[in-house]
Order: sequence, then structure tokens, then C-alpha cells
Amino acid sequence: MYSTSTPKTRVTWAAAGYNVAFDTEIGHFQKCTGPTAIPSTPFGLTDAGAPTSCPAGNTENQGGTPSPRDDDDIFCFPGSQALVFKVSGCTFTNSGFDGVSYQPVWPDGNTALHPSPFRFSSPQTGPHYNVQYEHPGLVVDLPAIEATCNPETKVGCTHMPTTDKGTPAAFYPFYTTSSSTGGCVWGFGNNIPGQISNFGANNQYGGLLPQTYTTVGGGSRVLYFVFENLMSSNPCPQG
Repeated sequence: MYSTSTPKTRVTWAAAGYNVAFDTEIGHFQKCTGPTAIPSTPFGLTDAGAPTSCPAGNTENQGGTPSPRDDDDIFCFPGSQALVFKVSGCTFTNSGFDGVSYQPVWPDGNTALHPSPFRFSSPQTGPHYNVQYEHPGLVVDLPAIEATCNPETKVGCTHMPTTDKGTPAAFYPFYTTSSSTGGCVWGFGNNIPGQISNFGANNQYGGLLPQTYTTVGGGSRVLYFVFENLMSSNPCPQG
């Protein structure tokens, strides 16, 4: 199935039209700091089964001016429960686009305090796994989760998401290519040393892609849940 996949191959139950894909799911951590400690609970749930919230009077996010905690600061843990780095925070979907994922703090290896970025090579297919895929695509499903975006009319859909304060997010990660001892490799996050291209940073995700989804009763409708940039050739073949 991997050798016969094409850009038109997709699943019909997800926002993005995945086929052979590398995916990163971000936006599940916000800091919770302040005078009141987060209670220690199993799996971020109280005895009554409710999610543990960032306590009243504490603040969320990092960088700039700290903001009072809000509705998406739930499923929270004290730093004492972390296995390695003792940081308190909340793991619910960061619908306000102001958590750690949306700050320019992604690993880049630029300083002793910055870990090296995660890098990966282009997949290959064929009987001996030595055939390059011809048309990689850079895709993001922001339109499906941005509160400002109408996926039917395309109004309010942007490459840089809008925070719950109505301002553009401080940062949104993107894909890059760079050179390594094994040839060209992909990265995700921010600009990194040895970089070949960032494909226009956030503009790399291209235009809105119309996709047909089935509806109850056997009908269908077209929705714009993703931005997609389908490339005419592979800019980073495996070495």
C-alpha cells in the first residue's frame, strides 16, 4: 500500500488527508505558575473525575506579560510529578495558541542550553526500500482548530493562528531541510544550523485545500480543513 499511495490517497475521518505521512501533534502544554501549587492527582483528574485546573490566581504561558489562567488550563500536574524536568503545567488542548508550542523555544542546538533538533530523512518505498517518493507535501490542519476560521467559507483562516486575546500567536513551527553526514534531512520547529531551506517559514504550508467529507444520510460537503503545499519534486531525497 505504501508503494501505490498517491497525493490523492486520504483518510475520510480526519481533518488532514493523510497518506504516507510524518506528523507532529503540538499544543498540549501550558505553564501554570503562581502562589498556589497544583494539587497532585492521578492522570490530572480529581477524585470526582473532573480535570485538575491551574489554580485561581496563577498565570499561564511564558514570554511577554503572563496572563491569568483560563478555561484551557486543565489536566494540570505539579512539577514534582514530572520524571526529569520538574516543570508544572497543563496538558489540555491549547486552544488559545499561547502555550509553549507557540513560542520560539524549539530545539535548535544554537547554544549550550538549547538541545539539538529532531531530524529525519525522507522515507523510501519499493521492493528494496530504495525508491524516493516524488511529491512530498507540507500540510497543516490549522483551519480545523482555529476559532477564527470558517472551514466552509475560508474566512478567517490564517497560517499564523490567532490567540484568545485576538492577536497573532508569537510563533508557529515549520519544516526545514538541512545537510548532515548522511545527506539531506528534514527538521521541524525553528530555523537550525546548517539549514538549506525553510520554504518561506509559515508560508510553506500553501493554500487552503478543498476536501470532500461524507455527511449523515449519505450526502457530502466540501470543507477547507487544511493548508497544503504539494511539491513538484522531492527537495530533500534520502542520501
